[in-house]
Amino acid sequence: MRFLPHCLLVLFLFGSCAPLKNHGLVDARTLRQLDSDAITRAEFQERLRSPALLKSLVPSQSRVTLPFRMVSGTPCIQAGIGQGKMIEMMIDTGAARMMMHARTAAKQRFTVVRGDQAQVTMMGVAGNEQGRLGIVSPLQLGDWVMQGYPCYIRTHENRVRDVKFPQNILGFDLAARVCSYLTLDYRKSTVTFGSREAYVPRAGMKSSSAPFRISQGVPFIQAKAGDESWQCLVDTGSFNGIEIDEALAKKLGVQDQGTPVKGLYLAAVGGTLSAETAKLRTVTLPEVSLLGGKYPNAEVDIAPGPPRLGSFFLKDYCVTFDFRRKRLWLEW
Repeated sequence: MRFLPHCLLVLFLFGSCAPLKNHGLVDARTLRQLDSDAITRAEFQERLRSPALLKSLVPSQSRVTLPFRMVSGTPCIQAGIGQGKMIEMMIDTGAARMMMHARTAAKQRFTVVRGDQAQVTMMGVAGNEQGRLGIVSPLQLGDWVMQGYPCYIRTHENRVRDVKFPQNILGFDLAARVCSYLTLDYRKSTVTFGSREAYVPRAGMKSSSAPFRISQGVPFIQAKAGDESWQCLVDTGSFNGIEIDEALAKKLGVQDQGTPVKGLYLAAVGGTLSAETAKLRTVTLPEVSLLGGKYPNAEVDIAPGPPRLGSFFLKDYCVTFDFRRKRLWLEW
């Protein structure tokens, strides 16, 4: 049985000045390893109801704070998987689900659902891919240990020579499901998962906020330029700033404008594109309004995929998703 998840899985990373390679399935040996101990769909569903998992989803402390570092312009943490193994995971609010690379899953012997009983279709800015369902047990974020968290397993990969980018993704689902708030403090390079207390903006700091809504598992805010307004995905997994698509560029009257972006590659779910093939270009809008602020002479990138707000914009702020109030806060 094949599942089309209610999500938009976006992985948007660039490597500069690197020869473009193709995009395709991982090697056959890795795929065979995934199937060596595969379980049935019924067993998978039973494990999701495990009392140990459900209990461990709520951390014992009121908040868990971890350091992150920027990799290819996106925030990445160290997470524990399996028996003491640490891996790097990108914090990607533009991904609706946790996603692990097939090689990580095979090497750490993740529990995987049989391919003839369940697959997932992952939708990205460069196309779609078929993947697998799996379980990470345990998953450790600092002192927070979860006993058997579900994930998607990506069985395709982007191959860009001499460019490294995060292969494993901590999506928006965990925080949205169990946290009262999620804070990415780009200025201090920390991420905080708040589990019990309501979020309180920090005293002595300037702040602005706006409502956000969750659609297909990922957060959107409202943005406006001139007479046009649009829904904008808040995507920490994008290294860019403000991005719009071709349709919106036409509405804003800038479809035939912009400075072409050269020498970069878009490595995304569904494919690997050069900047020239993707027709990436940068335009300047007189003003963009979002998250309670107005940004004059805003540089905006026209790119494939939905309109987004990425880490290049967010990097100057402490950014908090307040799940109880459904508000997104910027503090500086």
